[in-house]
Amino acid sequence: MKLVFITPLLIIILITFTDCSTSQEQTRETDPVNITAQAVFNRYIAAIGGKEAFENVKDKITVMSGTAAEQPIKIMIIQKYPDKLFQELTAGEMKQTIIYNGNEGLMFAGDEQIKIEDEELERLKFDAALHLPLDPESYGVKTELESNVEVDSIICFKVTFNLPSGLKWYQYYASDSGLKIKEIKEIKTAQGVFKQESYYTNYKEVKGLKFPHTIKQYFGIQELDLEVTSIEINSGIDSDIFNIGN
Repeated sequence: MKLVFITPLLIIILITFTDCSTSQEQTRETDPVNITAQAVFNRYIAAIGGKEAFENVKDKITVMSGTAAEQPIKIMIIQKYPDKLFQELTAGEMKQTIIYNGNEGLMFAGDEQIKIEDEELERLKFDAALHLPLDPESYGVKTELESNVEVDSIICFKVTFNLPSGLKWYQYYASDSGLKIKEIKEIKTAQGVFKQESYYTNYKEVKGLKFPHTIKQYFGIQELDLEVTSIEINSGIDSDIFNIGN
């Protein structure tokens, strides 16, 4: 079966650092009377080691392997603060590369070179933002919060991201642990708007921060089962890898 990957697959792994600890202040912030979307993010950031540690992540390399349509795949995602992104996906003999340099995006698939524009370019911008939870509104994103939303019997806070284009993203944080366990993104294609649904489990610590190492993702009829095989933080990535050229 031929695989067609026209969009980045799950670039938001970087946002899913977490821990299960809370403080008295965190508990107060997430009381249903006081809770706001930013309070959920603040609690989450504090749980992973605090704002200073979160801001200290300046680049990250994530390597994943798994299957799609019963075919082995490998994904490498490279991100560099504040807004650069490189993704390479291989499936059999097929290779797809996506580059975002902070302003422009290109996709390379075989001999094809496709300029990424409009809603897809917007998506790359937010996927590349390492520190988005610190202040989503500074990126032009409006947020809404809903409490007591159930995901697989887990009570969650549901945060809606209203992107400037009008598309929406939804993130689900377990109310007891603060873990981000699910995410849904609206994706606009030539065929219409579809939803990319991701589930995050199997959190493991890497250099003091916790990341999900098992990801299950659905996009239309396509299902991806992925395991994170390695994560590198602050390895000093050369910015040349994000060059698009003319």
